[in-house]
Amino acid sequence: MKKIGLHKTFRNAVAFLMTALLLGFVSSCSKDDDDDAGGGVIGGGANYKITVTLNGVNSTDDYVSVVASGSDHQNSTSIWKINGTVQNGQTAVGLNDNSFTGSTKTYIIETNSPIAALAASIQVINYNSSITGTYKIEKNGTAVVDENINLTTNGADFTKQYSFN
Repeated sequence: MKKIGLHKTFRNAVAFLMTALLLGFVSSCSKDDDDDAGGGVIGGGANYKITVTLNGVNSTDDYVSVVASGSDHQNSTSIWKINGTVQNGQTAVGLNDNSFTGSTKTYIIETNSPIAALAASIQVINYNSSITGTYKIEKNGTAVVDENINLTTNGADFTKQYSFN
C-alpha cells in the first residue's frame, strides 16, 4: 500500500514540475519579437494541432502526462480546444492517465488562433500492461513531430519535450 502512495506522490510532483516548466518557458517569450515572421500574422505566430493516441493505459498503475502551453500576442486565455471543445481561461492544457482509460483513446489539442510560442510535452510510463500509440504535432498544417509509442516492458518510459516559436 505504501508503494502506491509514493507512486502517486511522484506522479503528481512530476506533473506539477512539467507544467511549471512549460508555463515558465512560454511566459519568458518577449514581445520584442514582433516582426511579421508568421506569414501575415501580426507579431508572427502559428496554428498548432497535437494528436495523441494511447491504447492500454491503466489509470491505477500507469502514468500519463500530456501538456501543451502557449500564448498569443494578445495574451488571450482561451487559446486551446480539446476534441473541438474550447478550454476557456486556460493558457495551458493537459491530459492524464484517466483521460485514456475510457472509450476515448485519441485526443486532438489545437489552437483557436495563431500563437507566438508552443511548449509541449508528453510522458508515459508503463507499470503493468503494454501501452502503444502515437504523438503528432502539426504547425500550420505541416507535421513537425511524428512519434510512435510502444512500451512493452514494465517500467518503460516515453518522455519528450518540444518547443516552437
